[in-house]
Amino acid sequence: MSRAALVILALLGVSSALSPSTYLTPGDKERLKLVLDPAWSLSDLAQVLYASAGYKHLGQEIPNAEGVCNFVKSSAGDGATVETLFLASSAGKALGCPIAASVSSIQAVSEAIREGASSQELFHAVSAATNLGVELDTAKVLRATQMALKKDDSVLSLGYAFHVGAQLKGEVGSIFERIEDAIVQADEVDGRMLQFEGGLSITALVLSGAYKLAETSNKTPPIKPDQAVKFANYLMSRKSVQLSKGVYYLLEAVSMFTNNKFHVPVAITLASNVAVSAEAPQVQVRVTDLKGSSLGPLKVTADSATRVADEVVIISKEPLTPLSTADGVYELDVMSRGPDRGFYRLVVSVDASDSRLVGHSAAQLTFKVLTAIDIQGVEIGTADSDQSTAPNLQKVRYPNTLSAVLVADQHQRVMLRFVVRDTASGRPTEVHQAFVKITHIDSKREIIFVAETDSNDIYKFDIDVSNSMKEFGGVSGVYSIELIIGDASISNPTLWHIADLSLTFPGSIAPSSPQDFTYKVRPEIKHVFRSPDPRPSSVMSTTFTLLCILPLLLLVLIWVKLGVNISNFPITVTAVVFHIGLAGILALFCLFWVQLDMFSTLRYLLMVGIVTFFCGNSMLSNIAAKRKEQEVKMVYGPYYNKSYRFTQPQQN
Repeated sequence: MSRAALVILALLGVSSALSPSTYLTPGDKERLKLVLDPAWSLSDLAQVLYASAGYKHLGQEIPNAEGVCNFVKSSAGDGATVETLFLASSAGKALGCPIAASVSSIQAVSEAIREGASSQELFHAVSAATNLGVELDTAKVLRATQMALKKDDSVLSLGYAFHVGAQLKGEVGSIFERIEDAIVQADEVDGRMLQFEGGLSITALVLSGAYKLAETSNKTPPIKPDQAVKFANYLMSRKSVQLSKGVYYLLEAVSMFTNNKFHVPVAITLASNVAVSAEAPQVQVRVTDLKGSSLGPLKVTADSATRVADEVVIISKEPLTPLSTADGVYELDVMSRGPDRGFYRLVVSVDASDSRLVGHSAAQLTFKVLTAIDIQGVEIGTADSDQSTAPNLQKVRYPNTLSAVLVADQHQRVMLRFVVRDTASGRPTEVHQAFVKITHIDSKREIIFVAETDSNDIYKFDIDVSNSMKEFGGVSGVYSIELIIGDASISNPTLWHIADLSLTFPGSIAPSSPQDFTYKVRPEIKHVFRSPDPRPSSVMSTTFTLLCILPLLLLVLIWVKLGVNISNFPITVTAVVFHIGLAGILALFCLFWVQLDMFSTLRYLLMVGIVTFFCGNSMLSNIAAKRKEQEVKMVYGPYYNKSYRFTQPQQN
């Protein structure tokens, strides 16, 4: 067999779409199992299928297997639909309790395999028939499948057709030829993933169906090795799926990619910590399939190990040693090469005799070399601002603190010198973080300064007290001086209290009660709504109400004195309801002043107003029609007929 270089499925620490490992770790499997667990309440047959098949792929034991089996069998009784028979028989197959075919189930399945059925319906029927042990007419199924694809040749429909063809006996080349039509419709993401529109379920359905159909046809699927790797990348990017259906399809596709005759993508990841040091000098590489299973003895080679900062190569074409205590894990002693601290890019190639292991590019892994640092040549002191005298510097050794308190005023400068050395090489080195923290002893107020290196890699810190008055807020007093050294590639970051410093600023007055600048829990913010405005007194509101209704009372008195003619009042339902609605609106206004708030009043007004509006409109229409009828009657006199409106006068 040909020898193929295995491919990496991820670059550790580079791709944010994937987790640090590119296979199903024990933690991933446990989380997926928890997603499936609610199905064991036995309330949904589809969920039971997803959980049963998922547990089988994960190698987990089914809880209450007998009870689950009885639930599945009871769901496939007489009168069950083809979809129910598919779910029940598939779950029974995963559980290891096959369901016996009944007369009604055989009839239902046979009738479902017909021309005009969709690919999904044919998939359910054919899968149910296969699980129940019902013989299939291959020619009939092929004709129905071809007819279904003529009506709908979407990727989803093709995926169902692939699964149908994979369960048939005989020549299924007409369906196998459609695999290429489906693969070309895949969308590429970031140049490293392939997926079908519709997401995980459709992608997994098409992939598993295509490979199963290829095995049935005993032909290599029209899927290139790099395409298989990109599909695998997509599946691994979706291993955080939270739905049981998604877990089912993910595990179905991953299991297919770990057990087929054509393409088995390989995950190459770091098995050790990302950091190596003198205490842990080995870089360990894990080579597995997507489920994390070992692929047997392999030849693993470190093509190169290059420092990212300056592209210095420290390793070239060196084999990795298999780890005897863990299958699929290989190690390389990096620290024996004397590397400088920093980040490194490790390129790994794997040769194998199994041609199924696909790939064309080497694995790139990132690790970092940690070394300890030592702070040496530390000198701290003061000097005159005008440089009229030599600096008064005192030496301090880590981790001691200067015994005497330094004193400085506006005429002086505070100076600090030190060197950071790599303990492994003994050479001066630069770090990412070199800070000098000066903290007021009483108020805990902190001021952070940056120490910078000169051309000789000596870190220097120098401040003029008079020019730094603004940073210190002009507050005199005793301050502590601490040195902070940190870097991502050192193993002993340092916080060192070097000395205490007494500063005196011109015109400063020490506060009687110094303010505390330390972080504390802030008082809870409690939102209080504004209290409602006070209502007027009852006497005032009653007086105002009487004044408002006084015009209405005056109107009634005038009607009584002049006499009211109500002979034209239309005695109809709409007229009565309209006037009741008007009275109700007036009553609402009164209640608004006395009891109701604005929102309650508007709600009631909407209901009463709609009824009043339509009744008033109907009443006015009737009045207008009656008035027009009276006018016509006055014009035509004896020729008016109510049924025909008017008649023609007779001819003599």
